[in-house]
Amino acid sequence: MSDAEKLLAVAEEQLRWLRAAALPQVKETVDSVLPKTEMRKAFELADGTRTGAQLATAVGVSPQSISGWTKRWRNLGIAYENGEGAVRHLISLESLELSPEAE
Repeated sequence: MSDAEKLLAVAEEQLRWLRAAALPQVKETVDSVLPKTEMRKAFELADGTRTGAQLATAVGVSPQSISGWTKRWRNLGIAYENGEGAVRHLISLESLELSPEAE
């Protein structure tokens, strides 16, 4: 195994541990920040393939609402801009075992 392969293996192992350690807090953050069904649907659709306008249309809210929501998500670290101007969630609701419907 080369040095580069060893470093990659260590980095992958660290990532697995980091995910396991952070997942409960991420789940709690996502759940608390998405109190409305529209927010949850927008978050789930924010997979980096849709613009803010497309998210707004799909969810039935204003582009300004989407802009505010995605800004907050990015500030909290649960979403990021993908480099093409679209927002992508850090992890899906399904992966967090959260319902797309607000309670």
